[in-house]
Amino acid sequence: MYPHIKRTLVAILMVAALSVPIYANASVNRTQDEIVVTEGTPINVVTAKQVTSKEAKPNDPVDFTVAEDLVINGQVIVRKGTPAVGSVINAEKGGYMGKSGKLGVQVESTTTTDGGQLKLRAAKGREGDDKTVSTMVLTMISPAFLFRKGSEAKIEPGTVVTVYVAEEKRFRVEGTTLVPVVMETTAASSEDATVFIYRPNKLGGRALEPSVFVDETELARMDNGRYFAVKLKPGKHIIRMTDDKKGYAFDMGPGQTYFFRIGIEMGMWKGHGKITLDDRERAVEEIKKLKFIGEDKIKAPTVVIELAPK
Repeated sequence: MYPHIKRTLVAILMVAALSVPIYANASVNRTQDEIVVTEGTPINVVTAKQVTSKEAKPNDPVDFTVAEDLVINGQVIVRKGTPAVGSVINAEKGGYMGKSGKLGVQVESTTTTDGGQLKLRAAKGREGDDKTVSTMVLTMISPAFLFRKGSEAKIEPGTVVTVYVAEEKRFRVEGTTLVPVVMETTAASSEDATVFIYRPNKLGGRALEPSVFVDETELARMDNGRYFAVKLKPGKHIIRMTDDKKGYAFDMGPGQTYFFRIGIEMGMWKGHGKITLDDRERAVEEIKKLKFIGEDKIKAPTVVIELAPK
């Protein structure tokens, strides 16, 4: 028997690159004595503990620490060793027939020296008009044999990850103390996130209608060849199947759009619903071919809406 090569996928949403040196993308504001931490300033963080796809489930906490001081104009804004908050986005165990484990983790925020929260994200630049969330994948290759259990995806302790400041922050120094400058909130900061959920028209498992949930609310029984959308307030939400290990936990940003594809995963005795984060381009083309979900399948009529993706 010849060895087969399988891939262990580790998807890290809030990661753009590994082990990148810090060059603070920040400046002294023209307003006298104000220090500005600009959106897109890079910060290196490291994982504090091992995370594996075998044990993790969506929204499990993941511990990071800041790898080095973030210093702007001689002032320490974030100290080395400061905890950074992260969580599991998605985890799939390795299985038989060469199925490899999958693991997605997001880094959400850290703390500035004044005790305030500093939000973090994957990309350095502004998101602009395209606010669709996609997954960045880091791939490791290892040998395996057919019928052996797929190896689990792992993120080892000490893994260095570069993330970026997600929002501009301003400070002034009073004596030796860093004091935050209160900034006006914009209307865009409260704009709802949009989630599209669809199931392509397939012959296999067409009689099955798996339930789809957001947090603890059942949205619909997902019929074959149908789609729907929901609007959600910015913040942490879990989009999942009945099994709470089959889903995605995201800290959804204002105005962001997410696409999830529902499929049927065949088991030994019966099929089960499967949910996958999808790319915008493919999802939009698929949704154009589908009908809005039937009213008799909707379980949360005040939440589920008919909306065409742009």
